[in-house]
Amino acid sequence: MTRFRPDWESLRTHRIPEWFSEAKFGIWSHWGPQSAGRSGDWYARHLYGMQPWSEPWERKRATRQHEHHRAHFGGGGAKDLFPRWRAERFDPDELIDLYVTSGARYFVALATHCDNFDLWDSKLHGWNATRVGPRRDIVGAWERAARAAGLPFGMSFHQNWTWRWLDVAHGEDPETGEPYDGGLTAADGAGTWWEGLDPARLYPERHEPGARPPARVAERFYARVREALDRYRPDLVYLDDGRLPFDEGSVVESEPVSAAGLELLAHYYDTCPTGGIVTIKDVPDADRTAVVLDSERRQLDTAQPYPWQFDTSDGEWFDCADDDPMFHPRKSAHQVIHTLIDVVSKNGCLLLNVPQRADGTVDERARELLAGVGGWLRVCGEGVYGTTPWVRAAEGSTGMGETKGYEGYNEADRAYGPGDIRFTRRGETVYATLLAWPKDRTAVITSLGTAAGLLRRRPQRVELLGHGPVSWRLAPDALRADLPPVPPTTAAYMLKIT
Repeated sequence: MTRFRPDWESLRTHRIPEWFSEAKFGIWSHWGPQSAGRSGDWYARHLYGMQPWSEPWERKRATRQHEHHRAHFGGGGAKDLFPRWRAERFDPDELIDLYVTSGARYFVALATHCDNFDLWDSKLHGWNATRVGPRRDIVGAWERAARAAGLPFGMSFHQNWTWRWLDVAHGEDPETGEPYDGGLTAADGAGTWWEGLDPARLYPERHEPGARPPARVAERFYARVREALDRYRPDLVYLDDGRLPFDEGSVVESEPVSAAGLELLAHYYDTCPTGGIVTIKDVPDADRTAVVLDSERRQLDTAQPYPWQFDTSDGEWFDCADDDPMFHPRKSAHQVIHTLIDVVSKNGCLLLNVPQRADGTVDERARELLAGVGGWLRVCGEGVYGTTPWVRAAEGSTGMGETKGYEGYNEADRAYGPGDIRFTRRGETVYATLLAWPKDRTAVITSLGTAAGLLRRRPQRVELLGHGPVSWRLAPDALRADLPPVPPTTAAYMLKIT
C-alpha cells in the first residue's frame, strides 16, 4: 500500500533519515565527459562559443572555453566529448577508501549532468557511459564501492537544465557560419562512432530562447530518473533546481507545468529502504522535511531548524588545468575545515566535490587536502559527527564577507580571528571551536560567560581536543581557557566543555 500521496501535504510527513543528521561530511564525484576538456564547468555548453542568446555572465567563459576547445580539439560538438572521456584508470574502491580516510560519512555520484549524458546503464537513453566513452556503468561501480565501505550512497541529476543549456547546439560557428550539430539526425551517424544513436535524443528541440519545453520533455526526464532510482536505490537524490524540475519555480518550467516531481518523491520515499532524501535549492519552511535545502557555494548566516546541505568543490566542478582568475580557485584543507565546522554549527552537512581527471584519478593536491581534513576529523570528529546546534551557532566579528565569484556565491577563504568561534553540542556537552589560534594563548568565549545566560549548568571540565584538560575560569563576561604553547591541530581548535 502506498504511504505517500503525490502532494505537499502528504510529503511533509516525510522525516529526514537520522543517518543524514549524523553524517555531516560527504564527498561528491561531479565527474563526467566534460572532464576531458580540462577547462572547468559548463564546458559542453561553452565549447560552442558565445551565441546571441548567451546570458551576460557567460560571455567571458564562453569565449575562453570556445578558444580552448578549438586549440585542443579542433572543433566538434558536445557529443564529441563523450568518446574522449574513457575513465581508463578509474578505481572506485581505491577512491572510496581515500574518502573514508578523509572522514567522509556519505558519498554522491554524478548520474547525469546538463550535457544529458547518463553515467549509468540506462535502458531509456542510449547516450550513456556503457555505450560510449568508458563503456562501463560508472554509477554502478561507485554504488558497489560505497556500499562495500558502509557509506550511504547518493546520485545527482542535472539534465533538467539541458533544454536551456544545450540550445547552443542549434546555433552556428561565430567564425565560419557553419551550423553546429544540434540539427543532425540518426541517419547522419551512419559509418561514424555514434552510429545507432540519435542526436535528437541528446540535444533539445530547436526553440526560441526562453520558450518552455513541452510536457514530453518533463516526462522523459522523470522516467530516466525513476529508472535510476529503482535500479540503484540511492539514499540521497540531488536535483539541481530551485524547485522540483519542470514544476512552477523551476529553472525550466514545462508547458503546462509538471506535477511529475511530486509523483517521483512519493514513489521514491515509499521504496527507499533508508527513507530517502531529496535535495533542491529553494525550500519554503513548510517543506523542509518533504525536501532538504541544498545551498550551492553559499554559506548561511544562521542555524537552520532542519538538516540541510552545503555543496562546494575543490576548485571548478569539473577538472580544470587553468588558473585563470575567472575560475573558482582550489581549496586548502584549512578552508574546508573552516567551512565544515561553520556548516555543522548551523545544522548542515558539507558535500565536497573532488574533481577527477578524465582518466578517473585525483591529483596530489586533492589528496593533500583530503589528508588534512581527515587528520583534523580524527581528532575533532566527536564535536562534528552526530552533533546538533547549540543555542548559539557562532560568535565573532567575521561574517559572511562580500559576495565572491561571477555567479554571486559568498564562500571564501576568510581571515578569521581568535574571537570567531563555532558551537556544536552532544547532549550536555558543548564544543567551542576557535577558527584562529590566539597569540596570548587564552581562549575567550563570551557566549559561555554567566551573564549571557546560555549555559544550563556550570561547566565541570574544559578539554582541548588533541591535547587534554586545560585550566579555565568562568566570569560574567566570558569563559577563559589557557591554551598550550603549541596548537594540537591545524586550522581550527576545538574545546570540549562538560
